[in-house]
Amino acid sequence: MRASPRSGLGRIFMRFMFRSALLAATILASAPGLAQQGATQEQGGIEDIIVTARKTEESLSDAPVAVSAVSDKMIQQLGLNSIDDFAKQATGISFSQAFGRSSDRPVIRGQSNVLANVQFGVETGAAYFVDGIYYQGDIQGFDPNSIQRVEIIKGPQSALYGRNTYSGAINYVTKDPADKLTVAGKASLAEHDTYDLSASVSTPILGDALGVSAGGRYYSYGGEYRNQLTGNKVGSEKSYSGYVTLVAKPNDDIKIRLRGQYQHDRDGPLAIFLQGADANNCMPGFRSLRYRQRNLPPPVPVSPTTTFQPAIGISNNANQYFCGTIQPQPNNVRVNTDPVATFFGTRDGTAFDGNRNDQYLASGIMDWDIAGSGWVLSSLTGFRDNTNLFGSDGDHSEGFFFLFPPVPPASTEPAFANTNRDDTQDFSQEIRLASPADKPIRGLIGGYYFKQTNRNRDLTFANPTEGEALGANSSAYGSIEDIAVFGLVSAEITDAITITGELRYAEERKTIMERASATTIFCAGEPGRAGQFGFTGTCLPVGKFKDWTPRITLDWKPSDDVLVYAVYAEGNKPGGFNGTGGLAATALTGTDQTVYLPETVRGGELGVKFDTADRKARFAGSIFYNKLADVQLTRAIPPTVAGQTATSIVTNQGDAETKGFELEMQAAPVDGFNVSLGVAYVDAKFTKGCDADLFTLNSGGFRPNFDTDAPPAALLPLCDITGKRMPLGSPWIVNGSMSYEHEIGATGLSLIANTSFSYEDAKYIQVDNLAKTGDAFLLNARLGIRNENWGLTLFGRNLTNEESIPLATRWFDYRYGNARRDVGTTGTFQGQTFSVETGAPRAFFSTLRRGRTFGIEGTFTF
Repeated sequence: MRASPRSGLGRIFMRFMFRSALLAATILASAPGLAQQGATQEQGGIEDIIVTARKTEESLSDAPVAVSAVSDKMIQQLGLNSIDDFAKQATGISFSQAFGRSSDRPVIRGQSNVLANVQFGVETGAAYFVDGIYYQGDIQGFDPNSIQRVEIIKGPQSALYGRNTYSGAINYVTKDPADKLTVAGKASLAEHDTYDLSASVSTPILGDALGVSAGGRYYSYGGEYRNQLTGNKVGSEKSYSGYVTLVAKPNDDIKIRLRGQYQHDRDGPLAIFLQGADANNCMPGFRSLRYRQRNLPPPVPVSPTTTFQPAIGISNNANQYFCGTIQPQPNNVRVNTDPVATFFGTRDGTAFDGNRNDQYLASGIMDWDIAGSGWVLSSLTGFRDNTNLFGSDGDHSEGFFFLFPPVPPASTEPAFANTNRDDTQDFSQEIRLASPADKPIRGLIGGYYFKQTNRNRDLTFANPTEGEALGANSSAYGSIEDIAVFGLVSAEITDAITITGELRYAEERKTIMERASATTIFCAGEPGRAGQFGFTGTCLPVGKFKDWTPRITLDWKPSDDVLVYAVYAEGNKPGGFNGTGGLAATALTGTDQTVYLPETVRGGELGVKFDTADRKARFAGSIFYNKLADVQLTRAIPPTVAGQTATSIVTNQGDAETKGFELEMQAAPVDGFNVSLGVAYVDAKFTKGCDADLFTLNSGGFRPNFDTDAPPAALLPLCDITGKRMPLGSPWIVNGSMSYEHEIGATGLSLIANTSFSYEDAKYIQVDNLAKTGDAFLLNARLGIRNENWGLTLFGRNLTNEESIPLATRWFDYRYGNARRDVGTTGTFQGQTFSVETGAPRAFFSTLRRGRTFGIEGTFTF
């Protein structure tokens, strides 16, 4: 187990490294030796980055919107590899690898959702785009060497970017072909069997009229933690990917860009540990180990679906929950992934383990300056075909829920085996017409269409890769269809003041067909097609959500180097269906829980940007306030019938507000030296809401019998989340980097050195604000030499050996028995009768962070 940087020595070391970095920046900025470099010093300056945050190309400093840009130069200099790294060098965004390279959940300005990308249709509120085309999927395996820049646009962006951008948008802009033949490559080798090999070729074919580029990448990571049950490594990753980009310019007025990409990921079982209910230290009550007991084994073998395994232990811990910081437990990874020999025979916990992804991505973009008039017609077409297999030991522990295992090729699995296959297809089309950009009054109008279908199948021992038939138990079909029109008008009130109005009208339709058991089915929408997908029964009407989302921007440029702007914007996160979990919740509460509404936001922002006249310093700052309504929260639903498993649904029982500030500073005082610093603070808290699980904790283990949207006044304090922080996001985020390059005499070689760091405050796991992660400080460094054609670099990642967990998920613990001690089914609390909560004792699972790693990297360009 690694030494924790939370120790006193670790804190001293972190402060030393941080202060050393700032001291080094001061020394280098004023060192006489650097000041005597002559003409090259005067040419020093900050890289000018062009962004498309407002659907048009403009300088980063001239864009009246809060946007952090990570350029290809920065990706190369700092050795950034994925959205996890990009987020750590941008302000206002928190990203946590909670499920390895799956179920991405970026959090911008504190606006988060616990179930986002875990259940179909539940979304983060911060969407991905590739070359401006909506991308609804996990993006961690994207080849960083193919990226020109990453734009992280903060604040509601629904007016121009559309669905699921109510907190922001993340746009990956890929590289165009070069204007001359260029061959490039990179190879890196690091600890834990980490290999990263990539190569690309780019060339014009018909001068400026036609160019092509192609590239590929192989990446693997062997993992650094072991499953204590099997001795095998966990957390491994492997990817193959390739792309081809073709750009045609038949004349000066037309540009056509075609791009195709294939990605092949093969990741092993996740490095997950379970902090069990025996560690709970607060909130005593019935939902604790004290009220569980061992299951008695039957005298003769019976069906595994009806026979519970004896518990592995006995505990009198009466606490229902854990309060405080969840500590990493690298020696407690105990998951039933591979076959394990037990007293009852060889057990295999899951039919499929790990994360397998095969994806095809294609896009076509055309920009036509109609007859050279300045009126530009643009078309953006996108297609994505993704097959994902995911499997894990669903209870994340060494326990087996059933006494007698299914023996392959049985068509069933033990309870809580989380194994499924998702086949997803996306198609999008956007068409827009923009007026000449050099006119005092200019505008844009467009239309948008998006369609996604998803087929979810259960993976079993009998069908470990193809899955059971659609329509069988634990299968689902879902679709999303979004149609929108949008527009923009911008007017120059004076030479220095411009006002811009944006507006979008969107209609979204969602369908879902889901079977939880032979008798439990949920169907909403497409009733004539239900039988086609293997589902039978009466379907509810299709879910249809409509919304207008405006955005108004006022910007003032008192000089060429200064920009002041103000923004008012609205946005929404799509609503959807809770499926069979909603049916169970409806039966439990007596109110309809099958549908959840969109979450909406209204907010404002004030910002300022300026560059010094010599372009050796750049500053951007903003303050913001957002008001959130119908916040989509998570509610756990206990089993309502024997044999059914616990589940979670989405409810709209909360309102919230987020406010804060962001600062970004960059300086290039001399040629070859660059330093940056970003600071973000967000106060994201609930202003209203009642959480049913919090009631259970505060009441000592009783289940609420009231509508959580309107609880009785006398009971509100037991479930009230007013003033509590929104989960999954960090209040404070600080990051920075320092890069230096210096020619070594007349050798043609240059010395390159850089360091980067990031700090994230602790994050709460749930709305109750009881369990949380630790804060995290990460420090990376690189040192090498290079010339015009090649480079060799030594690097270290996570030099502080930070251990704090990236994130955790509230879970359950059946290891101490499924049977409940006889405490009755109801009880009296504060003069009212409530049902005793029968759910399993609470636990938490978390992935482990990668430790300190050293490696070497070589690059070439010809």
